[in-house]
Amino acid sequence: MGWCRNRMRIFGSVALAVCLGECLAKPSGDAEVDQWFDRHGEELWAPLAAKYRDALAAMTTPVENLMLPLDYHPNGRLRAVLRASKSQMLADGQIFALGVTVELLTAEGLPDGQLTAEGCLFDRDAKHGYCEGAVSVVKGTDRLKGRDMYFSIAHQFIKILTECEIHTRRIPAKLGRFS
Repeated sequence: MGWCRNRMRIFGSVALAVCLGECLAKPSGDAEVDQWFDRHGEELWAPLAAKYRDALAAMTTPVENLMLPLDYHPNGRLRAVLRASKSQMLADGQIFALGVTVELLTAEGLPDGQLTAEGCLFDRDAKHGYCEGAVSVVKGTDRLKGRDMYFSIAHQFIKILTECEIHTRRIPAKLGRFS
């Protein structure tokens, strides 16, 4: 009897996983939702991800304790600053860095958030990067963390690729139809 019950639990878990996988793999049918999730596809970050391991292997003479401006506000103040414990400029102008912190600043020069990553390959011309390993983003009361991330300063977004956790206070205690 216990054996059957355990088999049914396992079967139910597998069936649920298959159903969820099917739901996540298929479009939702809502054009607005599909556009939201599909707008930053793999074609944007896959080229950087493919170069990541080669860039790591090419780090033969790293600079330590790098601080590099990444972007500026229209008023000339810094928008983003890269800090890295070790980094190296690659032949194509990209930067590979380990022990990464990107500080985000407001147009008034005040702290506005922080991105941290174990390692990052950053394209200065396109103003985007791919990070591997543990990553986190803090902005106000919002906190995101996970593993592997693509981000774009130019388009103002991040995409955590696996094990994403989001902690926010923006969702009210009463969730409309759920309350």
